[in-house]
Amino acid sequence: DLEPGESKDEEFHSFLVGDKGNIKVALVKLKFSAGDLKSTFEKSAQLSTTISDVPVSLTLVGPPTSVSGQAVTYLLDYRNQSPDDISSLQLVLVYPDGFKVTKVSPSTTTNIMIWSLPVVKKGSGARITIQGTLTGREGDSKAINVSLQRNINGTYVDYQKANVTTVISSPLLNLDTKVNGSADYVSHAGDTLTYSIHYTNASRLTFSGLNLTAKLSGSMYDLSSLDTHGGFYDSSSGTVNWNSTVIPAFNSFSPGANGTVVFSVKLKSTSGSASNNTLAHATITLATDNVPDAIDVDRISVSDDILTKITSQPTFTQKMYYNDASFGSSGMMPPQAGKSTTFTIHWLVTNPGNALSNAKITGTLPQGVTWKNVVSVGSGQAQPTFNKNTSQVAWNIGTLPYGIGTGGTSAYELVFQVAITPSPSQSGLQAPVLTKATFSGVDSFTQQNIAISNLDLNTSSTVDQPGNGTIQ
Repeated sequence: DLEPGESKDEEFHSFLVGDKGNIKVALVKLKFSAGDLKSTFEKSAQLSTTISDVPVSLTLVGPPTSVSGQAVTYLLDYRNQSPDDISSLQLVLVYPDGFKVTKVSPSTTTNIMIWSLPVVKKGSGARITIQGTLTGREGDSKAINVSLQRNINGTYVDYQKANVTTVISSPLLNLDTKVNGSADYVSHAGDTLTYSIHYTNASRLTFSGLNLTAKLSGSMYDLSSLDTHGGFYDSSSGTVNWNSTVIPAFNSFSPGANGTVVFSVKLKSTSGSASNNTLAHATITLATDNVPDAIDVDRISVSDDILTKITSQPTFTQKMYYNDASFGSSGMMPPQAGKSTTFTIHWLVTNPGNALSNAKITGTLPQGVTWKNVVSVGSGQAQPTFNKNTSQVAWNIGTLPYGIGTGGTSAYELVFQVAITPSPSQSGLQAPVLTKATFSGVDSFTQQNIAISNLDLNTSSTVDQPGNGTIQ
């Protein structure tokens, strides 16, 4: 009951799901009776909310066309592009009729396949590869569906969806595309991708008016470096085209005829915030509208999708000072035989790409160099360790998030001191201070092992007194 002039509030909590740009409308209806009136009244109101972003990207790629009984591969990539870890997720994938699984990675056995994802770290993701054979009648559309679900109050609700449809066709034309000589090439920022497209007329018919296209999708392509090798690049559609003016055989492509075109493009040297930038996607299509009378279709085409993962490219730099701004100096410079001189070494790491796991840096102190056990690291970062038996310095960073050292964030940094007491036999030489400094880690998205080696440091490697390290 509401007394005259009285008001009340009710609060409801909901979980919105949908694609980016979806508008979700909440509708409320209030039904009531007033005083002694017998009629029932009703008021309504609504509120619209636009989904501005999705925290987890989901990309499902499969062949647009396939011959019945032909081997097909579906690639499912997911990635947490939000600033926080996301827990209690699962992927549910439903196969089309006529699909027989031959290989799955990671492995599972059910037709409705479920992958449990207890925690997806921020900036991390993975790929699921499903291989098999797809059978059906020519013209059949075979759809594979995937749902990313999240556990909300004990119930899994759809969080994100993706699907791809493959049409069963006859093997009239074939395409085989490789990147840098491989169908599964893993690239890195700044890499040059060379696409090799091999096309074949697998029918007994002669085709005319063929057109070959390569559509490039993704912001990592440096299109200023594109070399089409005779093709025409249409910037409005992001597509490279080759027609009969470039490939005369496309005017009369006889049975069994084949050929290869090549084009190359560089990747940008950095992925910025790394969000949504870990894939380079090329869709290759060979098609003609000039259909022979023997075929009852409007258009003949074959397509090939190539997804190229882009692995992380962290940077590892090291600097050495005699007179460090924070630690000062100790000992003679240039160093003197039989006397101790202290140096301060800085290890800095940035990571503009995917998050890295098992990240660490190691280095070795040569004979005559001692560990001072004076260190400084950033807040929340791991402390280094020194193994007296191996003279190895180890900084086990653990997880190196994406974006560290970019976009206004600070690089990870370790500062430590060592002391060298040169021997008389080193007089007139530059004595080694730190050797075999190496950064290593595993890309959480591509699962590639990353290793970066740095130059050895000697007594002349200081930033503040370069070249002044000859032992006296």
